Amino acid sequence: MTERAIEIAGKAAEGKTNADIAAELFISPGTVRTHVASIQRKLGVRNRVGIAVRAWEMGYVTGLMTG
Repeated sequence: MTERAIEIAGKAAEGKTNADIAAELFISPGTVRTHVASIQRKLGVRNRVGIAVRAWEMGYVTGLMTG
């Protein structure tokens, strides 16, 4: 995956919404949606929960989540 996809996967795994991710990365929510769909295909998962599981397994998210 690209560096951007890894970044978005990590943020999705942290429970952030498309709007949250878009605001943090200065991209549109539609672009985030496109990335999320691509990440799902690449990881072979069906939803954001699957992205979160794989992101944790692959080390894209580390430490404890904070509100």
